[in-house]
Amino acid sequence: MRTLGIAILGLFVGLIAGALLTSAVARPLVQSGGEISTGAALLLGAIMPVLGVAGAVAGVVIARKTR
Repeated sequence: MRTLGIAILGLFVGLIAGALLTSAVARPLVQSGGEISTGAALLLGAIMPVLGVAGAVAGVVIARKTR
């Protein structure tokens, strides 16, 4: 149960980090020209889920090493 809780906490922390990073990267892209390329849009859309999964995995790995 503890590992599941840590994985969920890591998921939320990763999602928050992804939201902050997405807004930090997207703001200059949109302000410079108003339009962004398809590749940049896909990258911006993938940041949050990737960091969410990475946060969950990192949380479990750290928890197992400290036990």
